[in-house]
Amino acid sequence: MPIPIYIRSARQISAQTPLTDDWFDSPILHRDATAVRSLDPNFSEHIPPLVARRLCTLLRRAVVLSRLTLREADLELPDAIISGTGLGCIQNTERFLHAIRQEGEQCLQPTAFMQSTHNIISSTIAIDLKCHAYNTTYVHRGTSFENALLDTLLRLRSGSIRNALVGGFDELTDDYLQFFRRTGRWQFTPDGFAGEAAVSFLLDGQQDAHTLCRLDDLRLLYRPTLDTLRDALHDLLTANACSLDDIDAVLIGLNTNPDNDTVYLDAAAQLYPATPLIRYKHLFGESFSASALAHYVAATCLRRGHIPSHLRLDSAAASLPVRRILIHNHSMNKTHTLTLLSAC
Repeated sequence: MPIPIYIRSARQISAQTPLTDDWFDSPILHRDATAVRSLDPNFSEHIPPLVARRLCTLLRRAVVLSRLTLREADLELPDAIISGTGLGCIQNTERFLHAIRQEGEQCLQPTAFMQSTHNIISSTIAIDLKCHAYNTTYVHRGTSFENALLDTLLRLRSGSIRNALVGGFDELTDDYLQFFRRTGRWQFTPDGFAGEAAVSFLLDGQQDAHTLCRLDDLRLLYRPTLDTLRDALHDLLTANACSLDDIDAVLIGLNTNPDNDTVYLDAAAQLYPATPLIRYKHLFGESFSASALAHYVAATCLRRGHIPSHLRLDSAAASLPVRRILIHNHSMNKTHTLTLLSAC
């Protein structure tokens, strides 16, 4: 079996109450909304105002989450900072491009340009923490977080690091929302909406009394057929000494767009027809980093020992006991990932 890796702590800022797990018992429902911004905490309670004013909102979220995730794990500095993002600080990119158009390339402020690159997320976290360890950001659309996670697993299992701060971060802007709607990619029914995601995890080779769950293994596939997915799932389960009967639920990324949802439902019918399906995007929304929220949701359920009824696809009134969760994510049916998590 692979060397076990543990999620020791996790924090989120999203369409649900920030920095808490209140969504587990009392979720905020965003019915009939097409786009929902994150509910931000009072940043001044966590970072000095002079520091906050130099950062865009997404970077403030990343800094606050990183600080709190480390504090919850009782760790001062991580051995690595690894992030995933689909668009980076896209708001700063748009602000700088608009300024070029409006000012005619004269008297431009450099801050928006300097904070518009994708790697600014991990580097800003590192600067804030004064951490000089391994630092990188992965940009692979809807599987950016899983690529960051895969890098983390490889480094932890090779022994090159003992722990890592891993995150998924994306924001909404009116311009890119309009673009995706024109292309038909984000066309939702009343239960679906576009959202923002900011999630931070502390992954470690050791567990303690506060550890959320065990991260068993991950498989990442490019343009797989159903047979390829079936083989990958069998390999994942076999490598971790379990079978489909041991999986209590499969967490999938239904968002009410038929092009997206059909892929999940077809796979479910063929690969795990008897396993209960659960969802999360009706609470957190769709984004390039939504799968980071999926891992956070699964870890929270495993820590608490059951899945609340409002996550169940069959609308059951009762919660579902849980010891193992399989997460299936896909990005435009091109890249698929399978992640196995277990209770400690």
